[in-house]
Amino acid sequence: MGITTKRQKPRILWLSMMYRLQKLLPLSSRTKLKIFLNLEWLFDRLSHEMSFKYYPSLEHPFRLGSKDFILENITEKSTVLDIGCNAGDISFIIATKAKEVIGIDYNAKVIEVAKSRYQRNNLRFFNREALEYLKENSSHFDILILSHILEHLDNPVEFLMNFKNYFTQIYIEVPDFDRNYLNHYRQNLNLDLIYSDSDHISEFDRNKLKTLLQQCNIRVDKEEYKFGVQRYWCTVNK
Repeated sequence: MGITTKRQKPRILWLSMMYRLQKLLPLSSRTKLKIFLNLEWLFDRLSHEMSFKYYPSLEHPFRLGSKDFILENITEKSTVLDIGCNAGDISFIIATKAKEVIGIDYNAKVIEVAKSRYQRNNLRFFNREALEYLKENSSHFDILILSHILEHLDNPVEFLMNFKNYFTQIYIEVPDFDRNYLNHYRQNLNLDLIYSDSDHISEFDRNKLKTLLQQCNIRVDKEEYKFGVQRYWCTVNK
């Protein structure tokens, strides 16, 4: 959804002042560009973090942006494992449609939050290591949810190879490096502030992630690029 605006934009005083002041800075274009890129990164990050304090969890535009794309491949017969479920927002959304949903996370504190926040007969949360849980559990799952997981891993290929054969489908969501052309300027200038989170190992552009999935023999069936993230519904090739 785009917007339409009047050709004559309202004059914003502080914006006009900042624009004029930057012209007076006795700095090279390269130095100015680096400063402005770092400031853009900072305010983008602060805005994103503040948005999660402003919007209720399940009404956040970021969460609503994922909802429809996730639910379109979930059926009333689906059994789902949500790895790295955090406080359970995605798990709960899926549980409104799926037969059974298990949310699992190694962080005991977020699992306690999830248990207190979301209760449904078809939804359970566990503080476990996910691969151990699968090996010890006789239950079969149709779908694996990997929402903002792969970018945190040292070896995402090894992770996917260990998990993929337990499932038929995989939902993957990661930040989109290509969401902002300024990221490519940052890369070109070797700036430190180029990651979208300090705990990320990888910042995936679209080609890099698709190549990784192909390497793991995982087929992309549907894809979407909105709200600064990449979303994929995938099938595991047996």
